[in-house]
Amino acid sequence: MNLPDIKSWIKGHLGSDIKVTEQAGRKRTNEYEGVLSEVFPAVFIVDLESNEQPAQASFTYSKILTEDIEVTFINKD
Repeated sequence: MNLPDIKSWIKGHLGSDIKVTEQAGRKRTNEYEGVLSEVFPAVFIVDLESNEQPAQASFTYSKILTEDIEVTFINKD
């Protein structure tokens, strides 16, 4: 998958529930769950579901390409 494909894939899921798993160092990960709220040319924004601050998180498409983050779209039925 290349960068334009990643951007169009993310843009196609605008408004969807999303889970982002970020590599945070040696055997550590951070997980973010929320709604994909905005898509920009270089980043996408996730409105987080938790009451913790900050209420949003931004991620670059290149982090998906380099496998620094893993994106999963959640189907809530």
